[in-house]
Formats: sequence, C-alpha cells, structure tokens
Amino acid sequence: ENNPRIVVVDPRIAFGRLTIDGTGIATSILKERYSAGDSIDELAADYECDRLSIEEAIRCELSPIAA
Repeated sequence: ENNPRIVVVDPRIAFGRLTIDGTGIATSILKERYSAGDSIDELAADYECDRLSIEEAIRCELSPIAA
C-alpha cells in the first residue's frame, strides 16, 4: 500500500513481460531505446509517461538478477 508498484508482470498484458503498471509499455523496449541513445525525457514524452516511471522501468531492465 505504501510502496506503489511501478513495474509489473501481468500474463494478460504484453505476454507477461515486465511493463509499466497501467500502461502496457514494455520495459525491454524502453531499455533498448535508452541504450540506443534516447534520453529519459524523450522517452517520457514519446510514451506520455512520467520520468520516474521511465527511470524505474529502465533500472529494472539494467539491474542484474540475483540467482
């Protein structure tokens, strides 16, 4: 409740890939575009999404997964 989820996995949306909650925007797409040189502000404008959500989505994709 006090820790809202920004990035979610929902098998009904984007075939269960990580997405920004309530948008259906796949985090993998954001990471690819960011890695290709797009800025956080450009991505936020293109997807009409707030900067914090874009940053968190990219952070989730770039963080190593613990085994």
